[in-house]
Amino acid sequence: MSSIIFMTMQQKTSAAAAAKASKATTKIRLIRAAERLFAENGLGAVSVRDITRAAGAKNESALHYHFGSKEALIRAVFADRIKDIDSKRLALMEEMDAAGEGNDMVRVMETTIAPMLETCMEEGGRLYAMFLMQIAADPRFEVDRLMEDLAPDGVQASSRRMLNLLEDVPRDSVRMRMRLLPSFIIAAMADFAREVEAGTAPDLDWAIAEAGRSLAAYLTGPTPKG
Repeated sequence: MSSIIFMTMQQKTSAAAAAKASKATTKIRLIRAAERLFAENGLGAVSVRDITRAAGAKNESALHYHFGSKEALIRAVFADRIKDIDSKRLALMEEMDAAGEGNDMVRVMETTIAPMLETCMEEGGRLYAMFLMQIAADPRFEVDRLMEDLAPDGVQASSRRMLNLLEDVPRDSVRMRMRLLPSFIIAAMADFAREVEAGTAPDLDWAIAEAGRSLAAYLTGPTPKG
């Protein structure tokens, strides 16, 4: 009898594990399908039905079951890859600090953008870059707020370093430049993604160095008079 009970418990455990794995797989498929469709068509042009069909889900309720709403799914797509990018950014900052380069704005900007350009070397990363461009163009979303909410550690660490190096810049200019910076970074990422896709991209290290210098110049450049 005890062996029968044990086998029944094992079967229930296996069935629960299989159901959990199936849910996780469906969730990932929805994120990947949404990422591609949003990247290629824009946020407003993609319906819930489009996403569930592309994900191979059985019905449209799958999206609402896993995410609650289309807007919540958009946030999930944003968060899915940004977490890995953020962890790589933190690792690069540790290396920068260990080398005593934390007070160099160019190096700070290089560590900020490097993992975003690096991810463009893969197809999924290029789709993500195009998706981010759609986010940046949509007035419903604030890119800087999304990054702070969904990738707080690396973004905040990077922002603190920038602000420390901008102490001599007027506060109004700092606020505007920092607010626009995420959109500029995304534009640089999307441009690099297009070049990689077309086979015309420059060397990755050169692209990181060039973007780092350009963004540093933007942050530290002359301010308006008056």
